[in-house]
Amino acid sequence: MNQIIGIMSRAMDASSLRQKAISNNIANVDTPNYKPVEVSFEKLLQQEIDSNFTGNRTNGKHIAIGKSGEVPSPESAKANIVMKNSENGVDLDNEMAEMSKNALWYQSLTYGINEEFNLLKMSIRGSR
Repeated sequence: MNQIIGIMSRAMDASSLRQKAISNNIANVDTPNYKPVEVSFEKLLQQEIDSNFTGNRTNGKHIAIGKSGEVPSPESAKANIVMKNSENGVDLDNEMAEMSKNALWYQSLTYGINEEFNLLKMSIRGSR
């Protein structure tokens, strides 16, 4: 399948996992000793691109760009943030902002994947 669709699909998986983590953090805003969970995908993707990405050289004089590799899977981890006396590290304002940002990101990815499928559909049908 198209590599762009694969990357966008993994990014949507990460966004979905992030939504669950944020919702869980918000649900536990008043739970003593609760440590918020965060999802890292973009950092992992950037590391993979930096270390494993390969550019296609059509001429020996072109600059080589990275290596080839797999698209990373999203990961969740507990954040090391403590803000309250109850040892609860959830900042409700920050979580709500992250939820809004994540929703916009997911919508953008959905639009992008739809456009990729439309391009594939157009390629299959041909231009008439």
